[in-house]
Amino acid sequence: MESALIGLFGVVLGLLANELLRRKNRIENYAQKTFEKRLDIFEELYSRLCACGSVGSQIISSPSLDPEVMHQLVSDAVHDMAEWCDLHALYLNEEVTLQCVSLLMGVEDIHEVADPDEKQKMIDDFHVQLRYTKNMLKKESGIEDVNKSFTKMIKARYSSPVIDYYRSMKKARRK
Repeated sequence: MESALIGLFGVVLGLLANELLRRKNRIENYAQKTFEKRLDIFEELYSRLCACGSVGSQIISSPSLDPEVMHQLVSDAVHDMAEWCDLHALYLNEEVTLQCVSLLMGVEDIHEVADPDEKQKMIDDFHVQLRYTKNMLKKESGIEDVNKSFTKMIKARYSSPVIDYYRSMKKARRK
């Protein structure tokens, strides 16, 4: 009787272990497919973000543009970004979407500001937000972690005057 209970217990335990392993494998397979899909979406989002950055830079560097044209350029870029993000909302974090969609808002108003210091502050803020958003996409997509893993794996450490200067500026910006 005792051996029958032990055997029954072993069968139940084996079934549970099998089910747990099967679920884990299914989740890993699903995670791989999801990561690949998300990576494709984030590549496209990054490309669209760079295009928005170009629109913002064009507006900032062209104070002679008609205010209506500036407004239309910003509106078109914001609406395009919002529609695209809505289509891919299944894979995008809401906060990332919010940051991407709102990036250009207000850039068309920079030239209306009379105070040169305030104008420069708005321009600098746009560039900081663009850089921050790009970094956010790298982190959210997982690319930043993958790149760090590759760097650790191959133990590459480059040095040149440009790279050393970049590292010192990056370190100073963190402080």
